[in-house]
Amino acid sequence: MTGASRPRLSREDLHDLFIATGRAMLREEGLGAGAEMLTFKRVSARVEADTGIRVTNASLIGRVWANQFDFQTDVLATIAADDSASEIGETVAGVSEALAAMDPSSEASRRQTMREVCRLSAAANTSALSRSTDWSLWIGIWAVTAVGTAPERRRRVEAALEQAYDAVTERMEGIYRAGMDFVGYRVRPGLTVRQFTIAVAALAEGCVLRNRVDAAHMNGIRRPTGPNGEDQEWTLFGLALEALADAFFELDPGWPSAQGRATVDDVLNA
Repeated sequence: MTGASRPRLSREDLHDLFIATGRAMLREEGLGAGAEMLTFKRVSARVEADTGIRVTNASLIGRVWANQFDFQTDVLATIAADDSASEIGETVAGVSEALAAMDPSSEASRRQTMREVCRLSAAANTSALSRSTDWSLWIGIWAVTAVGTAPERRRRVEAALEQAYDAVTERMEGIYRAGMDFVGYRVRPGLTVRQFTIAVAALAEGCVLRNRVDAAHMNGIRRPTGPNGEDQEWTLFGLALEALADAFFELDPGWPSAQGRATVDDVLNA
């Protein structure tokens, strides 16, 4: 592509193009000790290879970013602010059949549904997070920031991590509230759904990381928890999640069994 035919990209277009390319390179090459491998030279070469657009440093420095360090920090902050929407969607979708099968008139069925939701959601969440390169990068950025980095980078990345944490926690709290309303459970006195949400997130993150190095002890647990006492396969995460749910929630005796309760769609779309 010649200089005469090369399109003139706006500042916003250049920003978005280089951020997306930087994220793609980190997905492929890994985080390492940070984003130092994302030099303007390497990212520009990747942009040209992918799009045919040649970008000079003069088009970036002072116009889009103050310097290369600022660009690298921007990429890290963008990944740190990820809201895990796709992983949450996969996890919630994994329990839809169990919710639809519940008999609302039966306390036993409601208890069985709560147990089954713990079993299925833990397995689905482990699978979704284990396959997610973005989640792996998010965890890596959290770790690298905790170990130490330049103060200005740490402040920006930590602010983005906090933004993502708040967004994910708010969404998951809403999902748990909708789920409780569907199965007819209430939070036990002295506890909150927000506390449960935080505890589950910490449990999920730890279990997924351990699953990478000790999967034999994390999966394949057989328990006679089926509707007729048949064996079902559980994860260690699922067992811990069930125990956590039992500690936080109890059947609500005043729960409406038909009209006025949440629907499966309410839970899936919370």
